[in-house]
Amino acid sequence: MLVLPQIILRRDFLYYATWEKSCQVDKKINRIHTKYCMRDEYIEIIKQQIREKPEYKSTLDELRACVLAIGATEEEFDEAIKQIDLPEGATLILKDTEKPQSKGRFAEFFKYHFRARKGYMIAFILAAILGLGLLGFGNLSPIHKTAIVKTVPIIMPAKKIEAIPIVYANSNPVDAEKIFSVKSTNTPLLVTGKPKKEVLGFFPYWMLADENKVNLNALTSISLFGLEIDGGGNLAPSNDDQTDSGSLWKSPGLDDFIKRARSQDLKIYLTLKSFNNSNIESLVQSDTAQKKLISNAVYLINSKQLDGINIDFEYLGDVSDTVRDGFTRLIINLNSELKRQIPNSVLTIDTYLVSGAEKQLFNLPILAQNVDAFVIMGYDMHTPLGGPGPISAMGGSLNIVGYVQNYLEQVPASKLILAVPYYGYDWPEDIASPSADMVKTLPYAEIEQQSRDSQLSWDNVSQTPYFTYKDLTGLNRIVHFDNVRSLGIKYDFINEKNLKGVGIWTLGYDGQNQDLEKLLIDKFINQ
Repeated sequence: MLVLPQIILRRDFLYYATWEKSCQVDKKINRIHTKYCMRDEYIEIIKQQIREKPEYKSTLDELRACVLAIGATEEEFDEAIKQIDLPEGATLILKDTEKPQSKGRFAEFFKYHFRARKGYMIAFILAAILGLGLLGFGNLSPIHKTAIVKTVPIIMPAKKIEAIPIVYANSNPVDAEKIFSVKSTNTPLLVTGKPKKEVLGFFPYWMLADENKVNLNALTSISLFGLEIDGGGNLAPSNDDQTDSGSLWKSPGLDDFIKRARSQDLKIYLTLKSFNNSNIESLVQSDTAQKKLISNAVYLINSKQLDGINIDFEYLGDVSDTVRDGFTRLIINLNSELKRQIPNSVLTIDTYLVSGAEKQLFNLPILAQNVDAFVIMGYDMHTPLGGPGPISAMGGSLNIVGYVQNYLEQVPASKLILAVPYYGYDWPEDIASPSADMVKTLPYAEIEQQSRDSQLSWDNVSQTPYFTYKDLTGLNRIVHFDNVRSLGIKYDFINEKNLKGVGIWTLGYDGQNQDLEKLLIDKFINQ
């Protein structure tokens, strides 16, 4: 784990402990702090320190990971390095094998002392660069003996959205009949009482044929997933064979499912979704399309007496201010009309795990004033689109702890729901770049059955399980997933941070197994 040098705080300004030249460097930091300017001075100081300490040249991976994690940009770092003559073999790439652990304290420390003020970020970055003992610097000596000293481990939430592929789990149907064919050895549970947190389960259209088998115990709400919206604010055309999302609304089984959910006193929401950039752009930039969507949304929930709307718009890549502002305007107007017609209705938005750290479609501080909750999709850190790895990690370079902290700096905890996976992925272990069709999506019920003859392993960094096996062709395969142990850690985190609750992707994936239901009861009802 990378550890910052001793940090000394005095008079609302950051000083750092370093060697005998600290006074000279301190003047440079003070000058940068005064100007609130980062680029030229920052580059020159990096160059100076690498010249004086050539050990940096063989440890650029660690240096780069450190400065990027605490707020520097790749452009600033790379520009400084370009101006240094590097020996053959030096690299600027952070190695995949390096997985610094995350303990969650850095983000809180950063929020409290710096409040994202640029000058303070500069000083903090320079303190890390100038004092990292592992990069060859000497002993550190404090500037002021009476100052309060804090040593802070680095949290490493990755800042690049490309690191987490998006739009996969919720667009990849599974075989519901196969899920419920797995027999359970559990004794049926008797649930008494209501969860103290919101427990929101998503019910996807591909589970509709077996809706009567889907367990609704231990929930407070469900969201029907979902109806596709086009660029004009209309419902997208649907097929008649129940193979797409539009068929959900026309199925007689939906009314039976809604009736059963109401009998258990559950809130019922409808998810309106769009995973197409062009449709989202057309919709949010047109007043006519926005009015059409709002009218349709209110009609749909009134027609089946539902309790609210969940918006799942998954925009990929950079977003323009016009599109971002248009989405914000849509949500404000939708919330206003929902509350006007149905005062107790609920409006929620599904967001990426990285949305608290990236400028994306979601303007969190403004949206937080106009929605009842954000549902953070805390999964798909690794998908069939890439190599194997933890799907929902609590530690490591991509982790829930650091990214949720980014949300908490902008949104009240009472408006955050952390969604967790009831599924895993099964990769070929020895193929460097497998095609997506070589990777299987496995619901929890299938994983539980398949792993009975395998030795489970535990990743201490991500705090998630995995197992390996040979398939019928002799190919080595690896399955990453979440189970009672790893989900319990996430539920404890939800309670510790006092978040609004937990979301489940997706209902029915545990089949007839009741272990995950029992965990919800233990963590949110019996607490």
